[in-house]
Amino acid sequence: MPTVAIIGAQWGDEGKGKITDYLAEKADAVVRFQGGNNAGHTIVIGDSVFKLHLLPSGVLRKDKLAVIGNGVVVNFADMAEEVKQIEDAGLGIDGLRISDRAHLIMNYHKKLDGAEEVYRGNASVGTTKKGIGPTYQDKIARYGFRAGDLLEPELIREKTKFLLPMKKDLMKLMGSETCNCSEDDFAERLIGWGQKYGKYICDTSVLINDMLDEGKNILFEGAQGAMLDIDHGTYPYVTSSSTVGGGICSGAGVAPNRIQKVVGCLKAYTTRVGEGPFVTELEGAEEEELQKKGGEFGVTTGRGRRCGWLDLVVAEHAARLCGITSWAITKLDVLNGYEKIKVCVGYEIDGKVEKHFPASIAKLERAKPVYEEFDGWEDWEDSEALVSAGMDSLPENMQKYIRFIEEYTGIPADIISIGPKRSETIDRTSGWWN
Repeated sequence: MPTVAIIGAQWGDEGKGKITDYLAEKADAVVRFQGGNNAGHTIVIGDSVFKLHLLPSGVLRKDKLAVIGNGVVVNFADMAEEVKQIEDAGLGIDGLRISDRAHLIMNYHKKLDGAEEVYRGNASVGTTKKGIGPTYQDKIARYGFRAGDLLEPELIREKTKFLLPMKKDLMKLMGSETCNCSEDDFAERLIGWGQKYGKYICDTSVLINDMLDEGKNILFEGAQGAMLDIDHGTYPYVTSSSTVGGGICSGAGVAPNRIQKVVGCLKAYTTRVGEGPFVTELEGAEEEELQKKGGEFGVTTGRGRRCGWLDLVVAEHAARLCGITSWAITKLDVLNGYEKIKVCVGYEIDGKVEKHFPASIAKLERAKPVYEEFDGWEDWEDSEALVSAGMDSLPENMQKYIRFIEEYTGIPADIISIGPKRSETIDRTSGWWN
């Protein structure tokens, strides 16, 4: 039962989409286990660029299943736009499967998400306003809509009579723009989704476990990153789901002993979107340079990402929580041309150096990064030639940088990404599905 999981080791935007797409070549199914369309990923295939938010990256691979697990929250209206993008490129979604237990994002969730951010004022957590948090709130409150409900029109109408008036009252209370649709129109829209996408809805836990029993290769794809985990991230500046290794089990419906290899996607520097502490964050021209070189603008929001040096305190935290067995280091090429490059190896807090990531936001705001400094490296002309020759052909100072990450964390860098294309990937393993 070969399984590989890919989890972001920072605050998201680590390049998981490319790494997932790369490893999906020999996978029989790619499974998303948490999050929603608040997490965007860009995949470059030849001259085609795909910007996906909800659909698993594996949907772009032929003859594979792309599974949306029960831990994901699904916006069918927005998903339709991604489906169109794929179909316009001459590809299909025949392999799509959606858990009948996945909760659904409604328009009122999006309106309430925006209203809550306004209500928080200076305490805003910087959500994407995609309705993710309010949908998970409904899930925990035990009155959300699930994908399986779309196959039962009478159940949809029954839930609508209860939920829609309550949500309209809540929107008024929160000062939000209200939904003007009638109960009948609302229910018919959901029933229409069931008619259009019902053939893709099933018990994905049974599907995944049956495939594992048959010896099929399963790739689990996380959204966002470990530092946005609802329990272990920079709370309250986090997402509403479990982004760490344990989230695979609850969000996909598989047991812990099914997970074999965990790839931590680690960007060669650090970024985050939205509010919250960021110890290695750069300022002014330095940040703008890194932001521009890395194209650090959100796929989902279009917002410029906050940028800083690589933080190995964060990497250690993610590795411990997720059981990371390999690093996939991405966007190393973005650091080409820097004279000096820094790496954070500790936080100085109140005169003491901390090696582990603290829970206290107040401590993080007082923290000063303890840096190791490295000589930079120059650009190159032919990425594919470097890939063919392997890691030993990379600039010597880049190799030192990679080896320092490996030695500090005790985890091998088995994938080295030196560009956005599939072909710009150095794979140092003998095989992921052995």
